Amino acid sequence: MTNLAIFDLDGTLVDTPTGIVRSFAATLTELGLPVPPDESIRATVGTPLASAFAHLLGLGPDDPLVARAVAGYHVAFRELVLPKAADLVFPGVVDGLAALERDGFALAVATSKFRANADALLGAAGLRDRFHLVVGADEVHNPKPAPDIGLLVLHRLRAPASTAVMVGDTTHDLRMAAAAGVRSIAVGYGVHPRAELESAAPTWLADTFDEVVELLLAGRHTPAPDGVVARLLDDRSYHIEFNGHLTNHAKHAVVALAGLGRPAHRIEDFYRGYAQLTPYGFGLEPPKPDRHEITESNWTRFLGGRTAYGAYCEFFDRRIHELGLAEVLRRYVPTLLAGWVGAFTHATIHLGWGLDAGSRWMTVEGLAYLAFSYDSCHPERVTTDDTADATAVDSLLRIAGEWDQRREELRAWALRVTGDTSAGALAGVHPELLRSGLQFRIARMQAEGHPLIYRAPAWLDRHPAESWPELHHAATLLYLAAPGDFVLLHLITSLYAMERIADHLPLDAQREAVRDYWVGMLCIVFSGADLPARRKLAALHTAFDGAVDDPGEHTDRDWRHIVARAAEEDEEHNPKLVYVLRRVWERTGRRSIFRAAAAQFTATPELPPSFEQPPNE
Repeated sequence: MTNLAIFDLDGTLVDTPTGIVRSFAATLTELGLPVPPDESIRATVGTPLASAFAHLLGLGPDDPLVARAVAGYHVAFRELVLPKAADLVFPGVVDGLAALERDGFALAVATSKFRANADALLGAAGLRDRFHLVVGADEVHNPKPAPDIGLLVLHRLRAPASTAVMVGDTTHDLRMAAAAGVRSIAVGYGVHPRAELESAAPTWLADTFDEVVELLLAGRHTPAPDGVVARLLDDRSYHIEFNGHLTNHAKHAVVALAGLGRPAHRIEDFYRGYAQLTPYGFGLEPPKPDRHEITESNWTRFLGGRTAYGAYCEFFDRRIHELGLAEVLRRYVPTLLAGWVGAFTHATIHLGWGLDAGSRWMTVEGLAYLAFSYDSCHPERVTTDDTADATAVDSLLRIAGEWDQRREELRAWALRVTGDTSAGALAGVHPELLRSGLQFRIARMQAEGHPLIYRAPAWLDRHPAESWPELHHAATLLYLAAPGDFVLLHLITSLYAMERIADHLPLDAQREAVRDYWVGMLCIVFSGADLPARRKLAALHTAFDGAVDDPGEHTDRDWRHIVARAAEEDEEHNPKLVYVLRRVWERTGRRSIFRAAAAQFTATPELPPSFEQPPNE
């Protein structure tokens, strides 16, 4: 049920983009600087002024000329736009806001303008009194598309993400909403064209403000499974693992099944059934007692010790109360992400999917699980390399070529590393992982490493927004080269989580998240002592590179069939796979590779004989 509507300002409520372009032009002219084409200026609408001027002038945001331009813009905007503001309000906005207010909505504005300028524009337009809260870009550390401004609105109004909807006219608004775990409505009458808006996968699209109001009112009065899903994600009845180190996937399945549109009662039935008997033949276990208290001074001491999970939950829960979620993520996650492969990537999935679902408690659990299971992929070993790789796929093909040339040598080396149970090899690995087999092999590979893993390709320095789609393509190529492979499937589901986590971090930390994922991914692949042949990967890449599904009944029907199959699976990794790949398919312009991979289901692996031994708690 929707109770909070958050609006962008320029291009969503008020038709100011044309006035903004004129204000930019007047400012640059006053400074004696060349004026870029209108289209170039218009493309910056929705970003903070300093960033926009820096981009247009080719300068750093701290350059004194940028500061002069920002100051001049404020003067021009007051003179050119504010006097006309009342006439620039989009049709339907005044009556629509009144209707939403009458129906009990809390109304807020989240804008890339500074707060004072936003208040001035809303006041001049006659809209300020409609809004319970206005938040500007000067009130947060990171502007849109980072989630900070949306999270601040939720915090100040004490609203769960599941009850909010963001309305905006740019992909910056939509990506901010997704990163904050909030649903979104894209309006097609503003700055970004419909096709560009669709690339950011909004929840809904509207062509008029009247349609926005209809969608919001429908959500206000239509009961949704959010209540059931939120209750299940907040459940604290079970430990995060069972039978030693096996991850409790129940909440991952809830997020996936809800994302695939399953009815609330079916989701709850799955959750209860999984708790009684997982596909591995064991039930979930109650919470474990803690032997330690976690504090700010000792929180790193127990990383990877597989202890104090409940105490870590209490610690992160307390810190979120004290600092707010956004600051906790910025402060602690960069340290934790080097250990993202721990618990066979499931801690990362728990955190990323908790953020994606807007579940505060699942997010707390994810942070705690990352600390509990931490196992570093050692990104500090990464060395600068002169490889000409332009993308993650180029790097994957290069490494596969190395394996082709040295397969017997590399295979023998990997088997020796992952099979080493000497005292020295066991020194840095928790004894419970030896019982696992798979997690022990991955831990040993991360401890040992290989130069091929740590040679840093140039694309790691690109903006993460460019790197994530290519990483999705590379991980999916690996999965299609060995369809149904249980281990490679986790590269897909954890990558989606890693990207969701990175959305909450500053740019430098986002780049580190890309690097950490790449290094950890290679450690996982190398631990299997094999890699698909370069020829096979290249052929798949050729087949799918640039291939896009045409919209229409055939594609829709195929997805319906895939989703229907996934929903009936006892093996919960399959709905997780479909949930992620459909989201990625939507966000990347319907790339065919993701639909093809979504239909390749996995099977529950048999547990090794080592599980006959009792767990090493």
